Amino acid sequence: MIVVSDFDGTLTIDDVTTLYWDTHLPYDWRRELLPDTYAGKMSPLQMIARGYGDVARPPEALLAEARARTRMRPGLEALVAFCRGRDWPFVVVSHGLTFYIQDLLPPGIPFVAFAGAFDGRGWRVELPPGMRLTPGEDFKTKVVADLRRQHPGHSTVYLGDGRLDLLAAETCDEVFAVRASKLAELCPRARPFDSLDEVVAALEVR
Repeated sequence: MIVVSDFDGTLTIDDVTTLYWDTHLPYDWRRELLPDTYAGKMSPLQMIARGYGDVARPPEALLAEARARTRMRPGLEALVAFCRGRDWPFVVVSHGLTFYIQDLLPPGIPFVAFAGAFDGRGWRVELPPGMRLTPGEDFKTKVVADLRRQHPGHSTVYLGDGRLDLLAAETCDEVFAVRASKLAELCPRARPFDSLDEVVAALEVR
């Protein structure tokens, strides 16, 4: 199997981008950015680029905030160890930025996320180096499709929590959604969880 997981709100309890934007953006980003994104008028990359473009804080300051205020979801180490024991690829895919994910995620876990660079006034956000999306192509769905091509014959499992996980989740054989999350609401076949230990227990019986 291939196990693909969102990061913010899934492997973490607290969403790091939400933390940063609630703290540093001078406008109501939920009202300004989310409606057009959910309506498909703005891609997740465009939304993230616009929001972070107005965050005038360098990486060292933002990392200090994330380390102090981000809780990892219980069971992550067990999930990683379980996948390694089965020789199952475990990959994190995120609309968040590489600089904080690589800082918070335990070492050795592969991930695919947007690249961010601070220019002294705000952040420039781009796709990961070497990645291209066709018009209308979903970032997370592409990552899942690429993993399928790299591991032919493997079924896929997706873990997530948000509305923007839905397209990728729908391409996967099994879905786990954080209990009471937007993904759990939108994807009725998703199995709910609070702790990642619950995901391990469900996958162990396969």
